[in-house]
Amino acid sequence: MIDLESGYILRPVSPVFIYFSLFCALLLNLLPIGNYGWVPDWLIVCIIFWNIHQHRYIGVTWAFIFGLLMDVHNSDLLGLHAFSYALVAYIAIAWQKRIVALSVASQALHLLPIFLLVALFPLLMHWILSGEIIWWALTGAIQAFIEALLWPLATRILLAPQRRPIDVDHTRPL
Repeated sequence: MIDLESGYILRPVSPVFIYFSLFCALLLNLLPIGNYGWVPDWLIVCIIFWNIHQHRYIGVTWAFIFGLLMDVHNSDLLGLHAFSYALVAYIAIAWQKRIVALSVASQALHLLPIFLLVALFPLLMHWILSGEIIWWALTGAIQAFIEALLWPLATRILLAPQRRPIDVDHTRPL
């Protein structure tokens, strides 16, 4: 795979690193920080990243399983996050060829609607099922913007092991 922004040919990704990063993102989501609008959904950023870059290892099924875990953790309606995570994983796989060809900043702008979908889907479902709108849940839009702002950082961190040089020369300064 080629990193189109730098022109660097990336090394193959280790599946162990993919699952380790997803596990770390799940642990970050399970931290008792609270349900604030400024706390990003680390797991969805990681799921979308790996579905765009390596969708053979992480697909809709894994996104659904992680969504069920988040439903149980949040004591929310079972299947709410599972459906939204699976839908977003499907959209990320469908948009994969378009997203990879863009710069990282353009990727963040193109992924903003996906982050908004994940953040506002529970609000929409609660509104449909109960008939009342939970207005404080609209802070999910802030969460989606923060996740889009974190996209370049996530890209740099999650692609770092693939950017290592194949031939290590200790006399070379870089």
